[in-house]
Amino acid sequence: MHSDEEEEIMDIDDPRVPELLRAHGRRFRPPAKVVLHLGNGEYILETAGGEVLDLVSLQ
Repeated sequence: MHSDEEEEIMDIDDPRVPELLRAHGRRFRPPAKVVLHLGNGEYILETAGGEVLDLVSLQ
């Protein structure tokens, strides 16, 4: 497990990524491929090329 101060980079299909977030990432064109978990329920969705798509906060 990581501390809340560390970013964690995950593939969108990683089972640790909440399904709600995966479904949201599939809506984009091109779809999200990379998830950065910032801690405290905050995530950044990116394309495979590194383009930022969205900042998401899950409560």
